[in-house]
Amino acid sequence: MTESKAAGRIDQALVRALAHPIRIYILEELQNRTASPSDLCKETGHSIGVVSYHANILVGCGCLEMVRTEPRRGALEHFFRATPRSFIGHQDWRRAPRSVRAGVTDAAVGTFFDKAAEALDAGTIDARDDTTLNWMPINVDEAGWRELAEIMDKALRLVMGVHARSADRRTEDDEIPVIVGFASFEAGRSGASPS
Repeated sequence: MTESKAAGRIDQALVRALAHPIRIYILEELQNRTASPSDLCKETGHSIGVVSYHANILVGCGCLEMVRTEPRRGALEHFFRATPRSFIGHQDWRRAPRSVRAGVTDAAVGTFFDKAAEALDAGTIDARDDTTLNWMPINVDEAGWRELAEIMDKALRLVMGVHARSADRRTEDDEIPVIVGFASFEAGRSGASPS
């Protein structure tokens, strides 16, 4: 299979993940926690069958993974979490068709602002002395742009490594919910029309 055909297959799976509002809700909810379809159906008001159906599609797309099962009334309840690939804005989403990317970017930025506003309201955004919150405008050439992309990719892999190692060590009592945002984009130019 050629690389472009493989990329197309990935694109179709990611696009399918966004094809229904329940799937978007599930992805957003499972970014920072583990839950079962039963938990999610209580929150959404949808039936267990509907939520399970959409969760299974997300598993098939590689956006959710099952992390454990628990016996419940003679059956097994499955608990899921979002995979790094599912995080809205993850680099895999950049390979989606341009017509879909605008919606993904809009969702990523909107969700990030919502999370920042929640942290401001809760007073947690400045609760720690080592909180990182900065941004800077810089100018680069094409080679510099590629260097930045590599740095951001490496930083993302390092952060996901911390997440995975913490998952192995942590309990619910010592879990610290953290929002990590990465952004590197070409700035708008005053007076320039968007392309």
